[in-house]
Amino acid sequence: MTNSKYHIESDLITKICEQLTKNKPVNQEIPNSGILHIDKVLPFICVYRFKDPDFYFSRVLKTQASYLIVDERIDVSHLLEAIRLIMSKQFGTFLVLECMPDTNSGSHKFQISCPKEKAPGTINALKEGFTELKDFYPNISIKVKDTINRHPEHLQPLLNVEKSKKKGTLVIGLTIPVLYKNNETNELFSLFFRKFYSVFSETIKRAVFEFIRVQTKDSFENFLMLGKTNIDAVTIQADTELAEISEGMSFLLRTTPVNSNEEWINFKENKFKKTPNFKYRLIALDPEQEKRKLYNIPIDQVDDPTIAFILRGKRLEIEKQLTMLEERGTKNFRFVGESLYGVIKKKLLAQAKHILKTYPKRENKKSLERYNCHEFAAHAQKELDYYNTKFPDCNLSLEIRDDVAGIMVSKTKLLINNEVNLDKDRCDALIQHEIGTHILTYCNGRRQPLRQMYEGFEGYDQLQEGLAVIAEYLVGGLTINRLRLLAGRVIAVESMVNGSSFIETFDLLCDKYGFSNRIAYYISMRVYRGGGLTKDAVYLAGLIDLMDYLKQGGNLENLYTGKFNITHIELINELVYRDVLKKPELPRFLERKSVQKRLKKLREGIDITQLVN
Repeated sequence: MTNSKYHIESDLITKICEQLTKNKPVNQEIPNSGILHIDKVLPFICVYRFKDPDFYFSRVLKTQASYLIVDERIDVSHLLEAIRLIMSKQFGTFLVLECMPDTNSGSHKFQISCPKEKAPGTINALKEGFTELKDFYPNISIKVKDTINRHPEHLQPLLNVEKSKKKGTLVIGLTIPVLYKNNETNELFSLFFRKFYSVFSETIKRAVFEFIRVQTKDSFENFLMLGKTNIDAVTIQADTELAEISEGMSFLLRTTPVNSNEEWINFKENKFKKTPNFKYRLIALDPEQEKRKLYNIPIDQVDDPTIAFILRGKRLEIEKQLTMLEERGTKNFRFVGESLYGVIKKKLLAQAKHILKTYPKRENKKSLERYNCHEFAAHAQKELDYYNTKFPDCNLSLEIRDDVAGIMVSKTKLLINNEVNLDKDRCDALIQHEIGTHILTYCNGRRQPLRQMYEGFEGYDQLQEGLAVIAEYLVGGLTINRLRLLAGRVIAVESMVNGSSFIETFDLLCDKYGFSNRIAYYISMRVYRGGGLTKDAVYLAGLIDLMDYLKQGGNLENLYTGKFNITHIELINELVYRDVLKKPELPRFLERKSVQKRLKKLREGIDITQLVN
């Protein structure tokens, strides 16, 4: 067996212990390219002793909140004992997982070295977790070896097994086949590695959770609470650079006509028979250069698999949007957009038609009392004043302007057109849509360590708009006309995708579905802009997804944490459990008794046409 040639200085061990005693995170370099990372006081640590460090195997271990990666010539027994003493004071026990890469060519065997009767729940969690990889590699096997030797054969044990027993410490050896290696290209970062990376990360946390549940009195509510809490500099860099490219691109601004109002006048004068000629803002960037920047972002160096997945998805979205800017005005614009925003699903189209069949005509009911822009702004300011007390650093404000369409939000600012004239009964609904949803989720996102939480994850519009429309329903202000508009957008997207011209889609909306000429024009303009944009279908899709989610008992509160899609909810819940994300400030309208009653109805399940008030 190899004898250790080096020791860790006692001063360094003392420094590490002082940090742990104060419950401060440790991220300490160890001589000879080693590292000790401990996010918080936890009753376990993963250890990898290397001769020649395997970069990818090291990354696998770095998915954990507690790990030691160290040159095998360094004696770490004193360091581990010091860590064990501190952890055992709180938990009464300690788990050491020594992880060893099996470099034998063609090996597909996971070996778990540990007495079977010592921690059956932990062993079963490891076996079940590694079994998930059979979807990728059917030939893998998992063997549990009942042995006293739980370390590499050529090395000394990390801790004396007999002494460890008496101290309530369990050592488990994990021999891991490096299936992500490719013999022809050496170490190939592949789709399999990402799967391997993710499965390993979750498996270890589940196994440790079982160990804690049985062996200690400390209660962790969920295995995800054992995940990493701190975000490293590489992750912050990748997140920041992605956000800067996304923000600088101004995708929607550059794919929205600047002459839509003028073309409406021309369209009407031509008796709705001549296709509008839309003009767009200049593209003030080079998409090719932006793509180069995009793929220079070090997402492959992000150790946290959950955050890496989020950033990778956002990068793909930005790449597609850059391609769409290159293809603006061509048919390719639409085809790339379909891969980004999806196609119309049967359920979505059926619900749109159901809404328009239930409400075949526009509701012409007009309230006796209406608000102009200044009266609406006065009510909106009260809501902004409230949230300014919750987010004093965000500077929430509003502006009345003549260059915006209707009412919209730009980050923390509410923009109101100076010609706004609206039904009094829609006032609260619009405020909760714009301020109680869009501005609130932006402000909650600003409190988080990731810029994507307020810039928006891949496909975030779908859930954002679904949440905003649900807010309109909850406060009693969702109208027939609003619901018809969402359905009309789906019909228009389906028509465009099926090859209909702008004029044909416009006629369909007017003649078959009873939309006014002006409304049909603006629906069609949004759908045909840039060469064909299917994005407008996500508004109704988001509403349907959210209704299903609430009916199934989904957590509404975490949806206000930032801007993301419904497909990201499990990831958000995980990051909240891990204390990576802070719990959100909730909209104050949720406190109303009338809102609670409507929310209860949503959870019980209602037809989408019953959302109107």
